[in-house]
Amino acid sequence: MEPMPMPRTNGDMLILPNAELLIINGGKKGCAGWYFGRDPALEPVLYRPTLRRPGRFRTLRASTIPRMYHSTSAVLPDTSILVSGSNPNNGYKYTNVMHKTELSVERFYPPYFDPLLATHRPQIDETSVSAGMRYGQSFWLDFILTDMFVEQSDITVTMYAPPFTTHGYSMNQRLLILAIERFYLAGFAKYRLAVTAPASGVLAPPGYYLVFVVNRGIPSTGIWVQIQ
Repeated sequence: MEPMPMPRTNGDMLILPNAELLIINGGKKGCAGWYFGRDPALEPVLYRPTLRRPGRFRTLRASTIPRMYHSTSAVLPDTSILVSGSNPNNGYKYTNVMHKTELSVERFYPPYFDPLLATHRPQIDETSVSAGMRYGQSFWLDFILTDMFVEQSDITVTMYAPPFTTHGYSMNQRLLILAIERFYLAGFAKYRLAVTAPASGVLAPPGYYLVFVVNRGIPSTGIWVQIQ
């Protein structure tokens, strides 16, 4: 266990495509439910489980908009974060309340969007991947990386089920790390992978998922696939 950088109630926790965790929204005092939350937690926090303790938590740049009760967030296919909502009031109220009803939407960019890392970001060739897959089967995936050479040990393929989130709880959220069976250079700056789909619906219930190629922690834009 490791202490968080700050207390937080009624926040959202998202699994990022590179298997790090983002904690965002909520308050620092009080409890969930209407106006019982206090002191907005404006700073998102990144949790990196592979690092040594202490040092797994990193506090990120703060928003200027309180996101209290009835706020939400979601991972988008380009791996940025949609952040919206906040209504700790009984009805839509914009004046004479501690925290007004918030109708704005923000886009949050995790640290892997640093411009210095842009050349490390893979690009999946969508035409190389079948939109439908079956449990336990292998599938091919091509990706392009023009400005650097990579080896199989640099690459991870992840499969993400976006959650439906309400009241600080993200339901059905899961990230699977898929086994890479084969990896080779298929042309100039083009790599080809053979990847194994999840073995059963116990690991990945039937439905739609985003698949990402992650290069040393930098994820590609995801592509939608359906597994059944």
